[in-house]
Amino acid sequence: MSETGGWTDIPTNQPMRLSNQNCAYCGQEFDASLHKTKEHVVARRFVPKGSMDGAWNLIANACEPCNRAKADLEDDISAITMLPDQYGRYAVEDPRLKETAERKAAKSGSRKTGKAVAKSGETSTVEASSGSLKMSFGFSANPQIDQKRIFSLANFHWRAFFYMITYSKETQRGGCVPGQFMPVGNANRMDWGNDQMRWFMGATDEWDPRLKLVTADGYFKKSIRRDPSGLEVWAWALEWNQNQRVIGFAGKRECLDVMAEDLPMLRTTTIAQSPGRFVRYRKEIPLEPEDDTLFRLSGEGS
Repeated sequence: MSETGGWTDIPTNQPMRLSNQNCAYCGQEFDASLHKTKEHVVARRFVPKGSMDGAWNLIANACEPCNRAKADLEDDISAITMLPDQYGRYAVEDPRLKETAERKAAKSGSRKTGKAVAKSGETSTVEASSGSLKMSFGFSANPQIDQKRIFSLANFHWRAFFYMITYSKETQRGGCVPGQFMPVGNANRMDWGNDQMRWFMGATDEWDPRLKLVTADGYFKKSIRRDPSGLEVWAWALEWNQNQRVIGFAGKRECLDVMAEDLPMLRTTTIAQSPGRFVRYRKEIPLEPEDDTLFRLSGEGS
């Protein structure tokens, strides 16, 4: 490792191994009743096959319950975030991505539908009438991920990397996760430019960076920044499989409430409605590369 401008540069071709004596996720101490397991924080099966070969990873000890819970979340989230969009376009042109996406879609089960991801596309029909005119609208979409599961996996990643940046070799422990975990939102690649994503980038662009991570050939990204004003608030962002982004904050509740006051709402349009049912849509907004600062340090080129 070498120190450059306050940063610790970590070799990108070898893992960082922690000898922690409590769980990197929940913080419980290991003992005879709570066994530790070796945990790869960026799971090799979460990203396209081969993308973790010779890549940096964080390897830490985690308790069995946390390890199992995270692995269950990773299964369908990994498969769905690798899928092509409704036009058949993958996030990037990479044979590894396409091969892994097809294999995982056939084998991984959607926790939302109970079927294989490949068979979990969603359809809906809404009927509406206006006077004597009756209309029927049919809609279809790719397999979806329950947002609670997305935020739960993001919480695991946030906890692990906060643990890493506060880890002490002397005590063999990391710092306690500060305050509350507050997800702001998530978006697929075609919607990275929505109002919430742009607001988050602008609001945290000048915050003090604590972690910038790009590994697995760009299929896993993570950043952590801290509010420079003195408030106990951290901003975190994740990108999975060059497709799904998840953003949020963590810290004292009263500080998070201040941040939430400025969060814009995503506007939707109602296009069909019937008793007890409605269909709303929101136009996805792409993000041009030159405007993308989510994982870029202040003053750093695109």
